Amino acid sequence: METLVEHLKKRHLDLELHRPVLDLENDVATFYLWNLSGKFCGYQQYRRFGEKKPQNNPKQGKYFTYRKQPTLAVWGVESLHLSPNVVFLTEGVFDACRLTEKGYSALAVLSNNTGKDLSNWLSMLNRKVVAVCDNDDAGRKLAKFGNVSVFCESHDLGDSSDEFVSNLVLQFG
Repeated sequence: METLVEHLKKRHLDLELHRPVLDLENDVATFYLWNLSGKFCGYQQYRRFGEKKPQNNPKQGKYFTYRKQPTLAVWGVESLHLSPNVVFLTEGVFDACRLTEKGYSALAVLSNNTGKDLSNWLSMLNRKVVAVCDNDDAGRKLAKFGNVSVFCESHDLGDSSDEFVSNLVLQFG
């Protein structure tokens, strides 16, 4: 069976750029969330064998997200230096990883930051914002925050083909 590190690399996570906290004994990766002033404001835990249910139980769920209220929290701020003219906006960490792996800035909003604060902050970036959306209601909601929006060929970008991701960055990057 593959290790957690091998699994995260298969999900396109650049461990040097993003530096998650890894609990190898319990098979948990923790991703820190930052507000847009660079202050720590929450985290998302990922358990690859956890259940993906809305209960969001920190001990059993596949994903558990905590953020201080009220604050805007995103994942991927460390990638903002990669591509100076565009930032891709995604729902999830592993969606954003597909883009940072190719050298592009990408932020994950974790489906909890789709409000006025996000809109205002994105406008201050002075970059083209490309919302890469899942084919669902949350994706349609995220589309409103991009200058351009693209809907994935599969459910989400993390599951899309390499060809789709490459064409996406060629088209907008």
